[in-house]
Amino acid sequence: TSVTISPSANPVCQGNPVVYTAFPVNGGINPAFQWTVNGFPVGSNSSALTYTPANNDLIACKLYSSIGCPAQFPVISNTITMSVNPNLPVSISISASANPVCIGDEVTFTAGIFNGGSSPVYTWKVNGVVTGTNSSSMTYTPVNGDQVSCILVSSNPCSPSVPVQSNLVAMSVSPLL
Repeated sequence: TSVTISPSANPVCQGNPVVYTAFPVNGGINPAFQWTVNGFPVGSNSSALTYTPANNDLIACKLYSSIGCPAQFPVISNTITMSVNPNLPVSISISASANPVCIGDEVTFTAGIFNGGSSPVYTWKVNGVVTGTNSSSMTYTPVNGDQVSCILVSSNPCSPSVPVQSNLVAMSVSPLL
């Protein structure tokens, strides 16, 4: 008689529930299960436990076999040590390579991001209209009064996947004298 347990995910982001499933061997028709977190009983008599872990929580399960003569009673599963990552705030700030500029001058806008992940998505806007490509910078020739911004969607698994708006940069463009 034995039992092994497996989590639906590990590592996970803070606040995400995990389903732990017990896989008994020779448990009989009506086995009983006792789940523990850090040695304390949790859950109900079920082959699955849904629990929102904290970092380094230790999850285990005892199996009480219903067969007539189990070799060991109860048997204890493997222990799962949970790795829980904190939720990370996302932010973006943009800056212009020059401002003010002369009419006809190209300006490069660069995004500085925090917790954007390894493949964030950038949406550049000029006066509210999508412009540019999915890149951390954009170069274009502004006209006076243009307002430039960027929207960021983080690819970090423990950051919200909602778009985050940058600051607005209002361009001052002077005519040639």
